Amino acid sequence: MSNRTVSRVLCAPLATVALFLMCAVGSPPACAQVDNDASDRPVRLVLPYPPGGSTDAVARLITQYLAIDWKQPVIVDNRPGASGMIGTEIAARAPADGYTALFAITQNIQNPLLYPKVPYDLGKDFVPVARILTAPSGLAVSAELPVRNVQQLVALIRSQPGHHSYGSTGVASTAHIYGALFDKTALLDAVHSPYKGAGPMLSDLLGRRITYTVMDVGSLMPHVAAGKLRILAVSGTQHLPALQGVPTFAEAGMPGFEALAWMGIALPAGTPPAIQKKWSASLQKYLTSDAFASAMAGMALTPGYLGPDEFSAQVRRDTGIWRNIIRTADVRAE
Repeated sequence: MSNRTVSRVLCAPLATVALFLMCAVGSPPACAQVDNDASDRPVRLVLPYPPGGSTDAVARLITQYLAIDWKQPVIVDNRPGASGMIGTEIAARAPADGYTALFAITQNIQNPLLYPKVPYDLGKDFVPVARILTAPSGLAVSAELPVRNVQQLVALIRSQPGHHSYGSTGVASTAHIYGALFDKTALLDAVHSPYKGAGPMLSDLLGRRITYTVMDVGSLMPHVAAGKLRILAVSGTQHLPALQGVPTFAEAGMPGFEALAWMGIALPAGTPPAIQKKWSASLQKYLTSDAFASAMAGMALTPGYLGPDEFSAQVRRDTGIWRNIIRTADVRAE
């Protein structure tokens, strides 16, 4: 295949790429029955979580861009349930034709460390396409709660044993793991309250029906900007420009929260290389653009594009890191 031919393939709609591949391997009937409306077939980005929160917002930004770039419909397909395993399995079992991709997050590698049986293997069932960004977590409380730093929150919870809980976006989520790690590190007795997604959990946090959460900063920022939530510390090793004066957990006297969550895109294993390259080329163009960086800055998220090889290496490396964090936090799937 010449470089010129490859270039034409990468610039074509997914339907054209798929047709080209069928013709290349010798399928005359498929080549003869060209569907002129094939480019109208929607491409779906499976998001294993409900609408709301930063993952949904980022997924929709990406699908809007791809729809324009490819001149065909690209949609977010929310498939929540079972700590993200339902949607992930749907994506894993989808035809490897480029019309289905997985919006992957850190929980995809955390689940096998928490559950005895997981219906997918991220390394075998998918091929990585791009890491989108890294997402720090923030320790957040209602702005009406009379605490302004980590030490005051710890003192409050200790002074009222049995009266406090922390919320998460679901069992085995990063918010669950980091919430439990905070509880254990600070020697507290807060109860874990899992929710089905960010929306209902944040509603209860705002209403002070739960005391705190440790979740992705992007989902917290709209409420912080509105003066309804206060972030007391952030994970990672760097300060966030959007949160001037907010320390890292380590600076607040609580090391162990250095790992960042991430978001990425993966395709079902067996997706033809030409289609993988098409996805990769379009995503790299957008994820390294000023427009994407500007959108992420408003959500306190850090653009962090990695190509397929680098993203795959991070998945392997982070598996060991989160294994240690989960052991320290003593988190178990309920």
